[in-house]
Amino acid sequence: MTKPKFYWHIHHDVLLEPLTEPIKNRIKFIKENKDEIELRLKLMKPVKGELPKELKELLEAGKERDEAGKKLDEAWKKRDEAWKEWDEVGKKRDEVGKERDEAGKKLDEAWKKWDEAGKERDEAGEKYRKQILALHKRECPNCPWSEKEQTIFPKSHQK
Repeated sequence: MTKPKFYWHIHHDVLLEPLTEPIKNRIKFIKENKDEIELRLKLMKPVKGELPKELKELLEAGKERDEAGKKLDEAWKKRDEAWKEWDEVGKKRDEVGKERDEAGKKLDEAWKKWDEAGKERDEAGEKYRKQILALHKRECPNCPWSEKEQTIFPKSHQK
């Protein structure tokens, strides 16, 4: 497995994140679906400086959170399907009830993993926030990023 590349501003409301797909895909999406295209593309660039090893590991673990999120979405879907079947089926209520309960348990487990991964990511962000912001300031001079508002489109820069 190759180590991910880290980028500034892949998304307008995320300062730093690992690249999870080819950057050309994101560029295409921005050009076809977003406003403020020039600013978005100008600010989206690879991190050149060295990030702390522990931070990289935790940011890479963000991928695990994304995967947990996909499982969470699947669990929600299965639970919803089971509830629909529960509502539609009269004679099989016990069998369907077991399926519904099992889907609910899987949903709870997926939700817990997603939440735990998010907490780890947030804790890492806080632990290394000063280093990240200093590196960002060096690599993205004159960037409109607002740490308070968590966006490259802060209200203070809007006309």
